Amino acid sequence: MAQRKIGTIVDDALKECRPLFKVVFLFSMAINFLMIALPIYSMQVLDRVISSGSYETLTLLTLLAILLFATSSLFHIFRSSAMNSMGIWLDKKLSPRLLALSISYAATRATASGSQNLRDLSVFKNFITGPNMAALLDAPWALVYLLVIFIINPILGLVTALGGILLFVLALFNEYAMRAPLDEANETAIRSLSHAEISTRNSEVVEAMGMADAVINQWKQINNKVQELQTIAAERSGIIYGISKFARLAIQIIILAIGTSLAIVHTVTPGAIIACSILASRALAPFEAAISLWKSAIDARKSYDRMKRTLTGLPPREKSISLPRPKGELTLERVVYAPPIIGARAIIKGISFTVKPGDILGMIGPSASGKSTLAKLITGVWQPSNGTVRLDSADVYNWDRAQFGEYVGYLPQDVELFKGTVKENIARMKEEASDEDIIEAAQTAGAHELILHLPKGYETDIGIGGTLLSAGQRQRIGLARAFFGNPQMLILDEPNSNLDEAGEAALVQAVSNAKVRGMTVIIISHRQNILSVVDKIMVMRDGLLEAYGPAQEIIARYRAAAAGASAQPQPQQAASPQPALAKG
Repeated sequence: MAQRKIGTIVDDALKECRPLFKVVFLFSMAINFLMIALPIYSMQVLDRVISSGSYETLTLLTLLAILLFATSSLFHIFRSSAMNSMGIWLDKKLSPRLLALSISYAATRATASGSQNLRDLSVFKNFITGPNMAALLDAPWALVYLLVIFIINPILGLVTALGGILLFVLALFNEYAMRAPLDEANETAIRSLSHAEISTRNSEVVEAMGMADAVINQWKQINNKVQELQTIAAERSGIIYGISKFARLAIQIIILAIGTSLAIVHTVTPGAIIACSILASRALAPFEAAISLWKSAIDARKSYDRMKRTLTGLPPREKSISLPRPKGELTLERVVYAPPIIGARAIIKGISFTVKPGDILGMIGPSASGKSTLAKLITGVWQPSNGTVRLDSADVYNWDRAQFGEYVGYLPQDVELFKGTVKENIARMKEEASDEDIIEAAQTAGAHELILHLPKGYETDIGIGGTLLSAGQRQRIGLARAFFGNPQMLILDEPNSNLDEAGEAALVQAVSNAKVRGMTVIIISHRQNILSVVDKIMVMRDGLLEAYGPAQEIIARYRAAAAGASAQPQPQQAASPQPALAKG
């Protein structure tokens, strides 16, 4: 049931809009009904007023027609206002939920899809609340106009019906001709935008190593493909639209010619000819509009399908009740993790261990041994394929994210800060955070003095992603953010990778402060300075737990092994390296 609810979040919102859709439909019905006043007015004026010479009748008919058209204009305004209100409501209803789900999707799938989901929502919302939807709501009235023409004269009605069938066939052919190039163009355009976003996000690397020309050339190849496909679709649509324009005008001329022939033999009146011409124009307009609106309809459908596909692919988190503040006992029970890709091999392979409250665990091992993956599992960002990660016996993945975040601090390997001030970033973007709590977190992390030396101290704007700060400054502010709220457990992934000697000394002091406060701390690092303050060390290799125990015991064991290996004659093929314990 939870899976279905996530997958139909857009459907549920649209169902809630049904009452407003009904109001819009009623406005459309009134607008189209009042449009019949024009051909009726034409018939009365040409067939009766001219022959009778009655100015009073002309004046009365004209005032009545103007009143009806004014009413129709008011209904147009009301319909437009209702559709705009529906668009605003949909945006407020869906945008935050889509962004929240997209963040979860990006975290669990390591795919940045949030911005694309919001773009898709914008395309879909603009279609169903804009002039395109209004044109579609007017389309059923083509049958009413056609019926009125048949009542006036069956021959003219038949000609109009045949013209409508011709335009409908052209619309179907237009859809067939545009479907393939537009589908491919949309998918390629998404890749083009993604490539551009990645390029700008890595602007320093691009500029420093002169990669701009190569990156731009690669983007141009993708973008040229988009332009080529869009040109093919536009040219095909343009040709079909030109043919349909000619066909509609030709049909109206034929109606006038046949009507005139019938008027000569006194089968219809001149007023009926003009009325049928006006009605035929209204009846054929939706068929012609369908050709020009088809691209928008296809884009909206694809956007809708992408949103559904993204959201239905997101595994739901089970809701849990509010839990008390944990003591900090971390337990992993036979945890296995493989990326959610068909055929992907396991990164974590059946790991089990326990960290007692207040312990400091150092996690080491060679690159790609699964350390950062394990950190994401411990924080509940990723869900184990098998097994469970528990904090005080509660499954961390199913723990309410907002509440869990109050008890846990996390410093990822790649520190990402948000646009705003230092103060806002340390406070985890919480507007209600007090200055005292922010300063306390910075002092605990040893970043208070560093922040005071910034141009505006805690009010310094750090730019998008913290680009106005050095890598070391970002890391230390990220550490202060992890300490904010006095969490019970800290997970620090390579917290000293960008720190100088003073920064590393501050980090060691911060970890010591955490121990005094009884926090459970997990540190992923190779540098000996920070490992000197850990209680236990865990060694990982190829997703497996190779060693686990008191820090001094593990360090002594590997140093003895390294000393023994150095005393032996070295073979031609080097042995697999031991985990670095004194790196840096």
